[in-house]
Amino acid sequence: MKRTQLAIGASAMLAFAGWRLLGGQAAVSWSLPKPGHEDLTFWVNHDGLEQLDFEGEVGFGDLARVLMRRRANSAKMMSLRNRFVFKSREFSTLDTPDLLRAGARYVIPAGRAFSIPAVVNGKGHLYNVNEPSPGIFKRTAGGHGVTLDVRPLVKLRVELRDERGRPTAARVYITAADGIGYAPKGSVNRFASEPAEQFFHSREDFEIELPAGETIVEATRGPEYKLARQTVQLKAGSPAGVTLKLERWMDMASTGWYSSDAHIHANYTADHHQVVTQQDVLTYTLAEDLHIPNMMVANSGGAFVHDRAWFEGKLNALSRPPYLLYWNEEMRNAGSYGHMCLYGLKKLVEPVFTGFRDTANWEDYPPNFTQAKSTQDQGGAVTYAHPGYAPEFEGASMKEMPVDAALGVIDAMDVMSNNPEEVALEMWYRLLNCGVRVGMSAGTDSFTNVQDHYVPGGHRVYAKVEGPLTYEKWIASYKRGHTFASNGPILDLKVNGRGPGEEIRLPAGKHGLQVSMSVKSNFPVDAAELVINGRVVDPKKEAVSVEAGSWVAARVKGPWNRMILNDGYAFAHTSPVWIIVDGKGPKSPVDAKFWVDWIGKLIQRTSERGRFGDDAKKREVLALFERGRDFYRKQVE
Repeated sequence: MKRTQLAIGASAMLAFAGWRLLGGQAAVSWSLPKPGHEDLTFWVNHDGLEQLDFEGEVGFGDLARVLMRRRANSAKMMSLRNRFVFKSREFSTLDTPDLLRAGARYVIPAGRAFSIPAVVNGKGHLYNVNEPSPGIFKRTAGGHGVTLDVRPLVKLRVELRDERGRPTAARVYITAADGIGYAPKGSVNRFASEPAEQFFHSREDFEIELPAGETIVEATRGPEYKLARQTVQLKAGSPAGVTLKLERWMDMASTGWYSSDAHIHANYTADHHQVVTQQDVLTYTLAEDLHIPNMMVANSGGAFVHDRAWFEGKLNALSRPPYLLYWNEEMRNAGSYGHMCLYGLKKLVEPVFTGFRDTANWEDYPPNFTQAKSTQDQGGAVTYAHPGYAPEFEGASMKEMPVDAALGVIDAMDVMSNNPEEVALEMWYRLLNCGVRVGMSAGTDSFTNVQDHYVPGGHRVYAKVEGPLTYEKWIASYKRGHTFASNGPILDLKVNGRGPGEEIRLPAGKHGLQVSMSVKSNFPVDAAELVINGRVVDPKKEAVSVEAGSWVAARVKGPWNRMILNDGYAFAHTSPVWIIVDGKGPKSPVDAKFWVDWIGKLIQRTSERGRFGDDAKKREVLALFERGRDFYRKQVE
């Protein structure tokens, strides 16, 4: 499902149905249900990716990820995926040229096991061939005659340099003469979720042995860098070297804009394979040029809390300005309220999760409001994560958010997340139309101990900081909504000289607005759009004016590009500039009625299905929800 337009309403409902059919965004290996099989291609390790020495039947996910190692399969594999989730588990859909067929020809490295992918009787298989010496050989694999072009291994040294010639970290793509992506030993192999191709992060120069022939080495460093590329002919007996110089096309930090991913899990999904280290986190932070990775302490499906031991209530010692590592918390309710990502905690907000059966925290208590307020009382910030798959109560996960936002304990919303942006936009616009000041944010929900998952920083939120960066100044700017979110394009908005999160106060009457927008991008995008109270306004065709409290924001979209790692299209959106007319902000009876009805459903659901230790707790939560509903009722009356 490539989401190529900001459609809402009916199309969003269709998107919701499709995503729900696929079982949501949980990380699923789709390996065979045999011990050890999910280690083949699912969980990360530190062994790099030089070969896959396995033979026999494999699951759909494993065969698909083996095919994703081959660059030539990228377009085919993209068409079979919704981000990192496969649309189908039918092996017949994996119809790529390098599947085992009679007469097939393969370039393989000498002296290494080489796995030939195959579909046999509707099942996935890997057949190993291993030739010790270079040459052309006719062999049999899986009952088929194949030709093996066996190449000697050649050592390649890769140096990564920034624009000043200094060593730098990077996201690296290596395509060897056999068409396969490689990663050196000691590194963590990964697959980009949307482009469906292999890569790894490197913090230093490295060496790797590859089969002789044309080899392509590429590197970049997050969305503000160009993609560097070199082609080298590896020749037998002649070690080679390449130096990739990474150059910026944009330097947002030099203008005071610093990026964050609000939602990253170093280790997640299961209570095993907790193998990602803090050094690994620093590696991908530097390699993605991500200034503030917001690392999550969180449970997943039960009582086990991932990375709890790494919470310090302060910056991690590995921080090296302007790259500031901080372990915070994803506060998760099991389904009734939603999930929140917290910034700037001095202490964990306990309980870390609520509403999970068969745990000590089985109650839907306390409500998210209490947890959010505790965060703000510490000086921290709160954003609601992955808002949902449809812009209505049953299809949304942020069920309690309209209450908490109305009562002033929510700072932002992850409009960019692992859920469709067009769905989140509709709900966010409705909140803004009621004068609820919730800023734009972005969180990938990346599970970095899973090979095939979202790339941290693949979409990110930028906040403006005056003077040298400190964590506290960034949090303060984020809380004020001085932000925009993006998966690549850089968007700027000024209204009467004011930027996102700022306020313009005007007397009663109709007022023209002076608007300036600009968009810069390293890949093609469409023109930026001006949005006023949720409606797109074309300054070239109509006057930009207001006569009542309003909000103004800018957004941009465009076609997909290989460097868009977690999304199906280019996208960026600013937080709003607030227009106060005659002392009054935005007001929308229609949208307020929408939230009144929404909270009514929340109250009914909680009353009928909520789990509480006693009636007093239940009454407390329902009374809180009524307070939130009263905020919107006043706009309807």
